[in-house]
This record gives sequence, C-alpha cells and structure tokens, in this order.
Amino acid sequence: MDDDRLTSILDTSAPTARVLDAGIVRRMILDAETMARPARARRRARIGIAAAASLALVVGGGGVAIASGLVAWPSGFEDPDGSYAFTLPSGRACEVRLIVEDRTDPSEPSADDAATTALQESVASWLRGGALDRDLDLVAADAEAERILADQETDSGMTVLIGSDGWLTDAAVEPGRPDADDARAFAVDRAVHAAMTSHLIDAGFPEDTWTFSTEGGVRCAAG
Repeated sequence: MDDDRLTSILDTSAPTARVLDAGIVRRMILDAETMARPARARRRARIGIAAAASLALVVGGGGVAIASGLVAWPSGFEDPDGSYAFTLPSGRACEVRLIVEDRTDPSEPSADDAATTALQESVASWLRGGALDRDLDLVAADAEAERILADQETDSGMTVLIGSDGWLTDAAVEPGRPDADDARAFAVDRAVHAAMTSHLIDAGFPEDTWTFSTEGGVRCAAG
C-alpha cells in the first residue's frame, strides 16, 4: 500500500464525523471533526474504505499519563478499547484513546451487518490486547510525519498542531509551528494509522470492507 493510500485512511476529530472513502487522499489530514469541540480538533478517528490507523514504540513513559490523570478526557473515554500514553520532547504528557463504534443499526438490518460486526470486533479485540503499546513503529512514522507536515505547509498553508485544548488539530501555519512537540504527536497519530492498516491486512479484511469508525484520537496535557 503506498503512502497516499495510507494517508487517506483515518480522520481523527471534529463536530460531525465523516467516513473517508477510497480516493480521498492526503486531504484526510486537513479534514477536522469535532464532537462538542472546536471545528478543527482531531477528536474522532475515522476508518474508511482506504482506512488506516497507527501505533508506535513507546515515546517515553508509556502508561504514565493515564495512571496519573495528566491528560483530561471528556466523559465516555474512561474505558477505551485502546490507549497509549507518551511524552513529547518538551516533557508534556499525551495519550491516544480509541473506542470502536458500532456502525450497525438494528432498526435497519443490512446484509453487510455480519461482516461489519466481525470487523469491529476484530479491531476492538486487537486494541484491547495492547496493540497501541506493542505495534507502533515511530521510526517510520517520524519520517512520514516530517514529509507530510512539510508538504502541507508548502502546498496549503495548513499543518497539524497540538491545539490549545490539547487535541491534535488541523490549523493554519503559525510562526515556529509545527515544532518538535507537534511533529511527535502527529508521528504517533500516523503510527497508529499504520498499525491499524497492518492489522486489517493481516486479519484478512478486504480493503473495500474497512468501513468501521473509532471515537477518540490524540490528546495532550494543556500547554
């Protein structure tokens, strides 16, 4: 799978969630979905037909932020399917928390419900088995994040920053931003995307069935 296809896989954030379809490439990073939050907060992680999520090696202090409550999460994220705590170069604590959402509707049964349920259960089980602490590859993600951030700044004047509320956010380029903290938080986000993609491929789910979604994303302690 090439980088452009991978980039299209996950949309983390904003008020109303959208599912990415195959062919929506790179702009996934600039789409923002908030859920009772600023319009650009990357709060909702979406896995679509071209989807991917990623994981990485512990950036430092895995589990510390969760155990210490250094990162404040809204109600509903007390028991996520997957969580991963890490530390930014500045020492700031961050976490990834993901909850797999049920995309089947009992009131409108579909012939695809069984396949969708199997996919959702596979991802949730994978996350609950410690995937975010085990499967992330930050070495590769750091390089990918650097390239994407540079392309975004040059092509669109937009980039990915840690927002004032701690959520990883799509925003206009600012003087001195993205900085080392922004780049590391985004690298972890991309690592989660890559690991999710690898799991889906290894589990044998055809790419045109990747239509589940996850709630959550990357959030850091208030800066």
